[in-house]
Amino acid sequence: MKILILLRHAKSEDPSLLKKDFNRNLKQRGINDIHSVANAFLHFNLYPTLVLCSSSNRTRETISEFQKAINSQYKVNYLDDLYHASASNILEIIQNNESTADVIMVLGHNFGISELAFYLGEDACNELPTSGLVIFQFSDHIKAGEGKCLHYITPKTI
Repeated sequence: MKILILLRHAKSEDPSLLKKDFNRNLKQRGINDIHSVANAFLHFNLYPTLVLCSSSNRTRETISEFQKAINSQYKVNYLDDLYHASASNILEIIQNNESTADVIMVLGHNFGISELAFYLGEDACNELPTSGLVIFQFSDHIKAGEGKCLHYITPKTI
């Protein structure tokens, strides 16, 4: 059995001509939202054995705040390839790493992370808003259309 946790980064600064998109920071609302989602996540007693995270500033801050909220530290693998990756690219990265872990968490960006959530499950999954988290279970390998959506958490559903 494999568990896959997809998490979209928390609410970040608005795009600006003065700052590269890659370097945008979280807003206070984003920090508050990710703490709420992380606290809800605690109830599932899941502990990722592999965390793959986009290397952008807002995803780095998101995982840092998530870990603060649950009072736990995971080893995080920061990957440039996850920055604005397509759903198929994210899935390929997951599949290339899934043999090393049974519980995998991936932090990324829209549109790729939401499209992946939509295609992974037996039933369609809603778009992930900022700080949105979805948990899938797979019987064997992580493949499109074969996941069972166990939990869908957003700041508005808490």
